[in-house]
Amino acid sequence: MGAQRQLDFGDGHEAPAREETFAGLKLSYSRRESLEQCTRRYFFLYYGRSVEDRELRAKIQFLKGIKNRHLRIGELIHLVIGTYFKKLKDRKRVAADGLTTWARELFQQDQIYSEHIRRGGTATKQPFPPATLDEIVNEQEAQSEIMAQSEQQLLKALDRFFISSTFAEFRTLGVSVNSHIERKFSLDGYPGVVTGKIDLAAPNEHGVTIVDWKTGSASDGGAESLQLAMYGMWAMAEFGIAPESVRIAKAHLVTEEIVEFGADGQAFANARARILQDFERMGILHGYGKTGTIEAFTPNPHPAVCRLCPFRKLCPEGEVAVND
Repeated sequence: MGAQRQLDFGDGHEAPAREETFAGLKLSYSRRESLEQCTRRYFFLYYGRSVEDRELRAKIQFLKGIKNRHLRIGELIHLVIGTYFKKLKDRKRVAADGLTTWARELFQQDQIYSEHIRRGGTATKQPFPPATLDEIVNEQEAQSEIMAQSEQQLLKALDRFFISSTFAEFRTLGVSVNSHIERKFSLDGYPGVVTGKIDLAAPNEHGVTIVDWKTGSASDGGAESLQLAMYGMWAMAEFGIAPESVRIAKAHLVTEEIVEFGADGQAFANARARILQDFERMGILHGYGKTGTIEAFTPNPHPAVCRLCPFRKLCPEGEVAVND
């Protein structure tokens, strides 16, 4: 449901002046995904600090740090793959088994720490703390089995990355001299800042290959994706190449599948139009977000989304959607 259709401004709230509409706005794929899924969740994530009620504000900040198992497994996989490539490029010895064990231990530490938090323990102040897992903190049913399944998914994905012939080409590209690993980027020419991060980008004699690591199955058949199009737009600007010289691939690790994205001028033109539309939608809400006007961010309850939302206990509509 679009943001404009969800708005419920109420009486007494004036729309922000046009010149202030985009001031301070930043767009990333994760941010626009949150906006697309539910504007109430979008408010909690990006405007929670504007809430006047101190207790509610503290709850929002705590819940922002909670991660579901899918997100955490994805983070660990990206951490291991990025570390692997960076160490090899620095000519350091690295063992696949050692990195896999490291990932498993980190996930186990997440579970121990989450239990600590669930029991009322004090949050650690260390620079890189373990993750607080939603499924444990909220005592999800059959959490032990869920955590065991997630660990197996983590180990399987890493095993496929390290040994599968399907990804041999990408492993070679990752250690090439001019490859970019976890490259942060920004796109110019928009009302606000557009940012992102690419898992792997490597120039070659044919142009540039961009790889996006995925843990789920290839369900979209390579359909147009704004996220991948943003990567391609960055590559065109960064390397000065034409659309047909950009190859973009989703590497689905668990299922050992590669899905190619149709990178062409039309796909990039469509992506630019969508980004501009997203800025317009974000701009409508931005002034209300800065003033903590939560009423302008109407919930869009959907069971699949609400189950994975860390803010569902602050949202009556989300609680109903989950429990129905």
